[in-house]
Amino acid sequence: MAQENRTEKATPYRRKKLREEGNVAKSPELASSMAVLLSLLVLSLNATYIFYEVVSLFKLIAENPQLDYYSLFTLIRERIPRILLPFLFITILTIILVHIGQFGFIFTLKPLNFKWERLNPFEGLKRIFSLTTAFELTKNILKLLIFIGFSYFLIKGDIENLLQAPYQDVFNAISYLLKIIFKVLISLSIFAILISILDYGYKRWDYERRIRMSKEEIKEEYKQHEGDPYVKAAMKKRMRQLARGRMMKEVPKASVVITNPTHIAIALRYNPEEGDKAPKVLAKGKGSIAERIKEIALEKGVPVVRKEELARAMYPAVEVGDEIPPKFYKAVAEILAFIMYRKKEVLA
Repeated sequence: MAQENRTEKATPYRRKKLREEGNVAKSPELASSMAVLLSLLVLSLNATYIFYEVVSLFKLIAENPQLDYYSLFTLIRERIPRILLPFLFITILTIILVHIGQFGFIFTLKPLNFKWERLNPFEGLKRIFSLTTAFELTKNILKLLIFIGFSYFLIKGDIENLLQAPYQDVFNAISYLLKIIFKVLISLSIFAILISILDYGYKRWDYERRIRMSKEEIKEEYKQHEGDPYVKAAMKKRMRQLARGRMMKEVPKASVVITNPTHIAIALRYNPEEGDKAPKVLAKGKGSIAERIKEIALEKGVPVVRKEELARAMYPAVEVGDEIPPKFYKAVAEILAFIMYRKKEVLA
């Protein structure tokens, strides 16, 4: 489906599915830029220690020319990790935290799954000559040019001193050169972070654009996960009909039907001999359902009593199968007592 037809935001289900596949908005450059900057800061804080370790290592090698390859390898293996370990720790931790900050914690192996389309040369050519690839290439070339121009701006005041460095003391020349390099790298890292933040903003925008859905896709997803609305409506209608049929079968067991008199009907049963502690609602309804309740009640000889205020007050407060609330006890008791009295008069 054409991208222009996808005008709706992605649904939560689609977002969840893409997230499970590892398809999220992210900027790897932001993590690498932060890692470089923090590594340089660690380097600046540990420069003396690193310098001491490196000098000690070369001095030890120079003072022991008889060292064999195994001893030399053992010596390097013991010293180098102590120098590189802080950088490795900072780099790995920074990359993990920056990625979590971009899209939260995700652990999935789906991106590693083998896909046959990756072997398709035509798909590969499409990716190479795609708009995204052209954008990334243009962006990287512009970044390189900006970095070169920015670096020149940083060191143009020191070019004369750099040209004089070979004629100065070796230690001072190296120290000055390292300071210049460190200043350039720190500045470029900060600049790269700013560019990466902009890149992340673009990636978020492009991601939202790519995952948009058409109205037809949203409807199809709803049918798959929520059910066809027409089927659900038919099922609800059928369930209401079944419930109504069961309710109507209970009406003949009622002790009384209270009406208002045309719009509401409530069938109540109160039979202490069967364990009823309070009047119980057997059926209730409005409109045509109320009319049907009254018809069944009249056919089966169940008393129908007109009590408009009581019917209107009781209808929203009771449910079929429940006992009536205590606040209606007195009014209903009077009705039941009246019905019992009339029955005794008829029998007499």
